[in-house]
Amino acid sequence: MIKRKEYASAMAELEKELPKLKGKDRNKGLLLRAQLETDLSDATDIYNGIISSAGDDEELAARLELAKIHYAAGHYQQVIDLLSSVKPRFRCEKCYESIYLRAMAWRQTGELGVARREFLKVDRGPFMEWTYIALAEIDILEGDIEKAIERYETIGGSHSYPVAGFKLGECYEILGDRAKAEKAFMTVIHQFPRSLEAPKAREKLRYLGNNERLDTRRRGGEIREAPRQTVYENIAEGAGFTLQLGSFSERENAIRLAEEIGLHVNSVRVERAEHGDAVWHRVRVGHFQSREKAAKEAERLGRITGHTYTVLPLDI
Repeated sequence: MIKRKEYASAMAELEKELPKLKGKDRNKGLLLRAQLETDLSDATDIYNGIISSAGDDEELAARLELAKIHYAAGHYQQVIDLLSSVKPRFRCEKCYESIYLRAMAWRQTGELGVARREFLKVDRGPFMEWTYIALAEIDILEGDIEKAIERYETIGGSHSYPVAGFKLGECYEILGDRAKAEKAFMTVIHQFPRSLEAPKAREKLRYLGNNERLDTRRRGGEIREAPRQTVYENIAEGAGFTLQLGSFSERENAIRLAEEIGLHVNSVRVERAEHGDAVWHRVRVGHFQSREKAAKEAERLGRITGHTYTVLPLDI
């Protein structure tokens, strides 16, 4: 019934059968009942009941499903508390999924070091590739773009996962390697034409193409100035979060993106950052007191502009 998406009929059948079930069978039935429940409060009550009375397998399944509800609601500390005792266990996919979700919650709280240690425990199972992607994103947040590229390429990069392929292209874009960035974005479009990343990859290619034409004009002597109302440098650092669209070795490239975004979004700026001997120009938007508010704004702006916005601590 569930496979046929006959959820109401499945629920009715479960209601008839549950009173007849005992022990493990009853807990399995309750897990299914909670998954069919449309009222989150009722589902939460069922999961808590299983956690307090069931054996290892059913208790772990209930903890994991309840943690998913809390994660979707942004209750990251509850996710961490629910899954704090889960350890890697041979042939236990739910164990590794639980550790992965716990690591994601740590990352959302800004504890990148703890998140990294948790992710590194996921060394097998279906979430291993997504763990590599998550670790690469932490590398990017910490400024280690080369390590992020290494991780994306370890899992096949753009040849296996459209998300990894798109992120790989963005890493090369940050490093200023236009040829490799274009190749990565083209691979996403060709290998995964129906993925969510394909239209974003097309937009990136259009943007890179525009930059190439701009560079040609610039070599001919035309240099445009940044619009003062939307772009400024060296904003004061402080507590909170911001949204970043990209980081460029060429200031003109950063200005061009800021001008484009500035048509739709206020508080766009270009910040100058030095890393060793390299100078980067980062296109950023806004100043938010919490990661949750920044993430919500990133999602909204992504719908408006079609660009990807990364939430970063303001002082990175």
